[in-house]
Amino acid sequence: MKNLALFFIVALIASTTVVKSQTQKPVKWTFEIKEINRYEVKVIAHATIQEGWKMYGISVPENGPFPTNLVLESNDTFRPVKRTIEDTKPVVKHDDVFDIEVPYFKKKATISHNVRILKRPATIKGYVEFMTCNDESCLPPDEIEFSFEVK
Repeated sequence: MKNLALFFIVALIASTTVVKSQTQKPVKWTFEIKEINRYEVKVIAHATIQEGWKMYGISVPENGPFPTNLVLESNDTFRPVKRTIEDTKPVVKHDDVFDIEVPYFKKKATISHNVRILKRPATIKGYVEFMTCNDESCLPPDEIEFSFEVK
């Protein structure tokens, strides 16, 4: 009977640990849009990163972590201009997890992408994709969606 009780206690602790790791969200995102002129806007994504975690930059070396990116879903109301940029400069250091030099953000990051408006109202939809790690583990890449209407 003691072995059965011990088994259930261990199973409960293990399942709680799995649920906790599945619900960790160390990065919170906010989005905004700024009008540059009548024909162009900037989609801006702000990340707030929990203490002890890091989020990787846009340009990571091959065999490195999953890079952060701002993806725009095409439609006939807008066209992306150039590429996503890092408005916050990442730190570039050796990463023990991947054993290479990688760019990453701690605490805060802002990325953006300019968009050419082709007709109004324009619906700009997309998502950010990113990966986070701490000193012990990495979470799988995640995506957060956004949507704006430019009148």
